[in-house]
Formats: sequence, structure tokens, C-alpha cells
Amino acid sequence: MKCGESDPSALTGVAPEIICYECQAKASERSPIERHHPAGRNNDSFTIPIPGNYHRILSDFQKDWPSETLGNPTGSPLRKAAATMRGFLDTLKLLIERVFGWIPDFLESLNNTMTEHIGAISWEKLGLSAEIPG
Repeated sequence: MKCGESDPSALTGVAPEIICYECQAKASERSPIERHHPAGRNNDSFTIPIPGNYHRILSDFQKDWPSETLGNPTGSPLRKAAATMRGFLDTLKLLIERVFGWIPDFLESLNNTMTEHIGAISWEKLGLSAEIPG
């Protein structure tokens, strides 16, 4: 994938012509930004603007919710509250994985490189503290 997207939920097409949703939208001169219903459209009309690939992933997460919660055919406020919380947790999960998930591997790799080039306690030689503030 040229853009780096690898989540199957965000990919479309048939090999070797696989493309992510956002690249497809741009190629079709459509906006790559969509409106997502965090609690599901049957629970709340509230939407948030979100990149199309993320929208596909979050919508895929919703498929794992209990169908009675996502569909909420009786309009239960308890199901709506459950859906709202599930949507919030799914959004946090996506943020953690996509925005912050790369950081531990990066820091560990950097630590290994610093140890290799500077020594086992390289942070001290650079004037850094091993103590966590707080």
C-alpha cells in the first residue's frame, strides 16, 4: 500500500489493485473526511468528522457490539448509554493504537541504538534522568 494503510477494514479492491478508502476518495475527487456516529446512528444523530480510513475501522468495531445495542430497536436509554460508552472506548482504542501505539517500539529501538553507540547508561551521558517526574 503506497500510503501505508494496512487495516483490512480500510482497504478496498482486488489484488494487485488494492487501495485504501481515503486514497480512493481522493482519486475520485471526494473528501477523505467523513461523519462518524460514535454511538451508532440508531442511538444518536451526533457525528464527528473523521478520516475515512478511521471511519471504516470504527464502523468495523461497531459490528462487534451486541446487535440490540447498535440497533436499539426500542429506543432504550440504557442501550443508548451503553452504545455511547462503547463508541468512546472504540475511539480511545483507535487513538491508542494509531496515534500512540508506535511510541514504545520507537523508544525501545532508540534505547538499543543509543546503548550500541554510547554505552549501557547512555541517558546519563546525555544528561537525562531515569527518574520519572511526579
